[in-house]
Amino acid sequence: MLLPHEDCERSSFGFKYLSPAGLPIRLINIGWDRVTSADYRWNGLKRGGGFVIFQYTLSGKGVLRDGTTLYSLSKDSAFITVVPSDTEYYLPEDSDEWEFLYVVVNGADAVNHFTEIQKKLGSVISFRDHPEPLMVVSKLYADVFHNPQLDKFAVSAVLYELLMSLHQLAEGRDIVRATEDMPASIRAAIKLLKSHYAQDLSIDDMADAAGLTKYHFCRQFLKKTGLKPNQYLRKIRVEQAAWLLRHTEKTVEAVAKETGFEYANYFIKVFRSFVGATPNEYRLGKKVDPVYFLRIEQ
Repeated sequence: MLLPHEDCERSSFGFKYLSPAGLPIRLINIGWDRVTSADYRWNGLKRGGGFVIFQYTLSGKGVLRDGTTLYSLSKDSAFITVVPSDTEYYLPEDSDEWEFLYVVVNGADAVNHFTEIQKKLGSVISFRDHPEPLMVVSKLYADVFHNPQLDKFAVSAVLYELLMSLHQLAEGRDIVRATEDMPASIRAAIKLLKSHYAQDLSIDDMADAAGLTKYHFCRQFLKKTGLKPNQYLRKIRVEQAAWLLRHTEKTVEAVAKETGFEYANYFIKVFRSFVGATPNEYRLGKKVDPVYFLRIEQ
């Protein structure tokens, strides 16, 4: 399957702004390049500062030096570097070529988000099993290639999509954009949780619904959702409890029973840990605003 950039030609695009860099992330450069000369070398202490480079290897091999550590940059890997920093990337002597997609961005959000992602994932990241960030960069390159005058706000929106896909990866789970994209086994378990959340469900019940061993189920469920099965069950119960508190006059004790909590005190503790307010505080609009339906994300 061709990626969007593969229908284009190799090129690069630079953007200049009349206003100084502020909070939002802004695109400075984007390109698809192939280098074959050892003269290709960039030092992070010799090119100004206040920007971030994300560079994804398509083929061949490059090298990143981060301090005293050397990283090999082969196909499906990318590096993140915040400039200025004691880093350097280049074509090594044992590589004939290095082909890559890259973006250079600035703005306070860019530096803050990429710095946090770098802390969690490191300076070099493998995307062999997580192609979504590449898809974002590839499509952005194609969009800019076909329309260099693309609205800067539309470009920034795509860059935020890139940031969020990297944050998702940094949280330690596969990037799954929709429940439909999950394995059928995990979907079956989630269906059980959503339809029988008020019952006393065990891990064995959930694993049976998924058709997996308990050990394999727990690993796959955490990998795909970012939550352990019992955490996900409590999340559903709290979401349903929030709806009842918002739309009915049932007592806290009755809401607890109806959503699978045997003891009201435990329900209050769990609800506060998820929502940041007790059930009564939520109902009365204290600390947080009650909404039509509360959705809880990791």
